Amino acid sequence: MNLSVFGSKALTLWLVAIGIGVCCMPAARANAGEETRAVTYDISSSTGDDSNDGKSPESPWKTIGRVNTAQLKPGDCVLFRRGDVWRGQLIPVSGDPSGSVTYSAYGKGAKPRLCGSVDRSYKADWHSTADNIWETGSIPCDVGNIIFDEGKTVGIKVWNRADVNGPDKFWYDKSGSVLMIYSEDNPAKKHRSIEVALTKNIIDESNRHHVTYQDLDLRYSGAHGIGGGNTSHIIVKNCDLSFIGGGFLLLPGYSNLVRYGNGVEFWQNAHDNLVDGCRFWEIYDTALSNQGFEKNTQTNIRYINNIIWDCEFAFECWDRPEDSVMENIYFENNTCINSGSGWSHTQRPDPGGRHLLFYENPSKSRSVYIRNNIFYQQIHHDSEWCFVLCNDWSANLIVDHNCWYQPSGPMIVWPSNKWTMAEFANYQAKTGKDAHSIASDPLFVDIDKHDFRPAANSPVRHLTAEKSYAGALPCAEESK
Repeated sequence: MNLSVFGSKALTLWLVAIGIGVCCMPAARANAGEETRAVTYDISSSTGDDSNDGKSPESPWKTIGRVNTAQLKPGDCVLFRRGDVWRGQLIPVSGDPSGSVTYSAYGKGAKPRLCGSVDRSYKADWHSTADNIWETGSIPCDVGNIIFDEGKTVGIKVWNRADVNGPDKFWYDKSGSVLMIYSEDNPAKKHRSIEVALTKNIIDESNRHHVTYQDLDLRYSGAHGIGGGNTSHIIVKNCDLSFIGGGFLLLPGYSNLVRYGNGVEFWQNAHDNLVDGCRFWEIYDTALSNQGFEKNTQTNIRYINNIIWDCEFAFECWDRPEDSVMENIYFENNTCINSGSGWSHTQRPDPGGRHLLFYENPSKSRSVYIRNNIFYQQIHHDSEWCFVLCNDWSANLIVDHNCWYQPSGPMIVWPSNKWTMAEFANYQAKTGKDAHSIASDPLFVDIDKHDFRPAANSPVRHLTAEKSYAGALPCAEESK
């Protein structure tokens, strides 16, 4: 973990100051008669039973439904068994300043996987209704995506039955709770696994506070991975989020068809939240975001040490209307690679890969920090850009000690200017931003194999103000 911005001691003090517990270790297991003591509950989809007490790995619960009905208290932990898989929506319980409620992992192996999908991998799940049209029923809500064979390919969402006319095109019939897909044979004969991503957040944390999510694998949602409004004292740490989004969103007063879905979104009235050391890939919209439409306040939100690749956007940040407040937002020590190259790009009505997307933001914005990051190209060089500022609130942006790399086409776009990588010095002179930043290839060890460590001779090695490395990962020589 790179803590060069404020150091581990400073981070600890900050977490304590805002009332977030620093230690995510399991709570001590309660003995009989110690009802007020924090409790650790275990859950295993492979060995559990909801009739168990859940208070040991030998007697775990089985389902997310059982977790959602648990009367959890501040300081309690729910630990999911590594290597197990669940489908459904987690509704967390709030803690309080005395202790967060933690959702994490136990055991050995892969991170526990929480899927926002229904499994339609069996031939019996499908039946043919017309030439090359196959249906599956009992789908409870809109479908944002269909993920085949753990992401080797995905479906293509269409909006009308008549448009289900080509390979892997699908349509959700709300009136019958039926999903239709075009396929020359039973889809389950063609694919080893079929995940139907429902348009529901995997974790719906609306109105929650003092909650920690750690060491979880969240995937296959048609909405957000983690989302909800009015949140505070949230920690998302060392989690993986992938194949998120694509569902239908109905916006008031907006007639166009809109699809959506973010990795982690803090929606309206969010404060004192942290996303640290996570990995994001194949997100329909943006990996990380805080945003709002109605009068609200967004303060003290940190996104640090995250790795983001093959998403449409890496970070989307804005607030509305004019009397909203957005301040003390930190996007630091993140590594962002190949925005615009994910599954959603060719399906979007508005393709536009960006690392930083700052939509129209009329709010009272102060102290928004973009520092110590690596921004490695967006994939469609000539028509899309690494950094987009839609209206000029740059006086409130602190942008520095970053590494930018965009070998062709515009790299940075502000309301009245565009700059290529070769014009980086002109951008610095014009804006006064990125005074200590560089425009250079960060020299990843092996980008094709997703080894995003900078090489030992990388120019980011001593890029921060503290002469430490930029980005989320130490240089290869340092990480041995």
